Amino acid sequence: MTEADGTTGSDAPTTTGDAGGLPADEVELLEAFERLAPAGSFRWGFDDAMRRLSSPDERGTWVEPWDGLPADLWDRGRGAKASERMLGDVIAVLAQELTEYSQRIVDDVRRTVPTDTAVFDALRYLAARVERLEAAADPLGIRPADLALPAPDASAWVEALPAWLGAVDGRPVVVGELGDRSVLEAVVGTGADVDAVDPRAALSWTVRDAAPGRPGQVRATVGDVVEHLAGLPAGSRSAVVLSGCVDRSSLDGKATLVTAAARALESGGALVLLVTDQAAWDADLEPPVRDLLPGRPFHADTWAVVLAHLGLEDPEVHLAERGSVHAVVARRPR
Repeated sequence: MTEADGTTGSDAPTTTGDAGGLPADEVELLEAFERLAPAGSFRWGFDDAMRRLSSPDERGTWVEPWDGLPADLWDRGRGAKASERMLGDVIAVLAQELTEYSQRIVDDVRRTVPTDTAVFDALRYLAARVERLEAAADPLGIRPADLALPAPDASAWVEALPAWLGAVDGRPVVVGELGDRSVLEAVVGTGADVDAVDPRAALSWTVRDAAPGRPGQVRATVGDVVEHLAGLPAGSRSAVVLSGCVDRSSLDGKATLVTAAARALESGGALVLLVTDQAAWDADLEPPVRDLLPGRPFHADTWAVVLAHLGLEDPEVHLAERGSVHAVVARRPR
């Protein structure tokens, strides 16, 4: 049995079962060791360490400063010769004082050591549990940007985008992922000051082609959209338009993404999700890409429920009459 493999006490081989022929006193000793042996998993070990940290210690853990030698020590030897009386009285008292003070320090260390051990154990168990969770959530560590992802064709919505975004001329708008240049061009056409974010370095070419001769109006960022949104000041963007990343993220990733987007929106700001139809997603992706991505698209109606749950107002679902990308639009309350 080891704690690292998460086996429980019931799974571990018993010691006394192999003790046939041993004297009774040795069998009794083995049984005692078995009862005291640690059992369980990292979870139980962490819980035990936290219990030790949480248990009140009624004994004090502070040693008073040494108050020095007795005030009458030198009076005791006054008038005496430098003799056995001087040496025996003064040095003996000094030795006793230092010994008692040292003992108080030792006792205090003994009291605090269990707490120090519990802190170390708690951190060790917690680190092991986090590593397990990370390994379970992402055992391969393959980034979506490393896979051959098709660009969602959201061109069917470029004419509707300006009305959804509202009056954004000169105001900051985030466009998350730029596989379909038509979306970026439509947002740039509103006169917005655009944050263009994409995990692929090819983003810079998309931005250059979408906003020719308009330096400063589009800021290109190569990176994860959710990290970019999380780093923005709250209420600092008049609109956020997301595509691509909303389709392939895990459930946790989707929730984190739209929560960060809603936080970045100013009062009355629009969140536009351009989401791929589930049937088209399954048909368009190569099997290795589809299998290795952390998630698949939500239905547009599902996104409406999620956005309403986050407190965004009146989510509207626009199903595609042509193409394979639907749109969901909601606003942050004023």
